Amino acid sequence: MKKGEKRPDLQRARIGKCIVCGKEFRAVKDFIGKDGYNRKQKYCSKECWSKRGKEEYRNRCEYCGKVFVSYGKAVRKYCSRECSFKDKVGVKAGNYKDGKSLEREKARLGYQLAKWRKEVYKRDNYTCQNCGSKRHLNAHHILSWADNKEKRFIISNGVTLCEECHGKIHGKNFANRRIKKCKLCGVKILNQTGSELCRSCAIKKSWIKRKEYTNKKAVILNDRNIKA
Repeated sequence: MKKGEKRPDLQRARIGKCIVCGKEFRAVKDFIGKDGYNRKQKYCSKECWSKRGKEEYRNRCEYCGKVFVSYGKAVRKYCSRECSFKDKVGVKAGNYKDGKSLEREKARLGYQLAKWRKEVYKRDNYTCQNCGSKRHLNAHHILSWADNKEKRFIISNGVTLCEECHGKIHGKNFANRRIKKCKLCGVKILNQTGSELCRSCAIKKSWIKRKEYTNKKAVILNDRNIKA
């Protein structure tokens, strides 16, 4: 025998019966302590242990048609995660809207939208029609882009707004789309979290905070020990 090799078939053990599947097994994990504490092994495997106290149900997978057994939940649609991922496509997908998102994205990247945006800026003299700012301008559709396909490129359906005013209408921060510089080191970053720091500076800041916390904790513990 090699060092560390387990041979349960050579060990003296009680032969028990699994309370879930009824299979006989060697109860190698029985425990009897010095104080008389007794723990008997009730299950033959981890699978039977996970099924304890749960009713057995038979379901049919909606993707592959396989009949499978489930425990605890009466209704299960899929036999595995692979089948659920493969089936949740198109209309069944969680974020499905109307199936035209790809068409809208292609239209956003086309030349017609860029031309429409320039015309709207010229008409409004490159100024925000809400606050009068001339920095970081956006062209906003008065009637929404998604719901009004016929009026997407009509100039009268557009208005020039700055990032802040445009963000208030949509409930977003459009300033995060632009490339910014890190507050501490000045490196260009694409700030998506609102921290206005690059990754290395953010990590340094978190480490400094952690050190300050540990130092404060050590001072408090020392004070308690001195008083005691």
